[in-house]
Amino acid sequence: MKNHLKTAFSILFLLVLIAGCSKDKGKNFVDNYKVQSKDTIDINKDQYRIAEIFEGDKSQMHDLIKGPATFDIMHQGSGPYKIILLKNDGTVFAVLAEGTGDFKGKKELVIPETTAYILDVTTTGKWSVYRE
Repeated sequence: MKNHLKTAFSILFLLVLIAGCSKDKGKNFVDNYKVQSKDTIDINKDQYRIAEIFEGDKSQMHDLIKGPATFDIMHQGSGPYKIILLKNDGTVFAVLAEGTGDFKGKKELVIPETTAYILDVTTTGKWSVYRE
């Protein structure tokens, strides 16, 4: 009798498990991420965009396309900061911003070739670099 009860309980458990796994999860999905529509006429489709918001030191690779590029830069903090764009071989291409304290400004460059570049930031403060 105990074996029959264990078998019946096991079958019931498996049926509940299978029924729970086979339900359509998409019906209960809530998308909290809202995409804002943007007029694409103002977007230069020939360039990639870079948007970074961090705190402290950071180095990242970014693909940039040959041609003009404007970097919108912000730093918040009382300490020193240095934001450099390096070629992919590690040599300095341009210093985007350097100083101490709060900073908000833009740096215009002409990217000489389409390739990966390194955005290297040294700071203890908060910063962002937005590639327009």
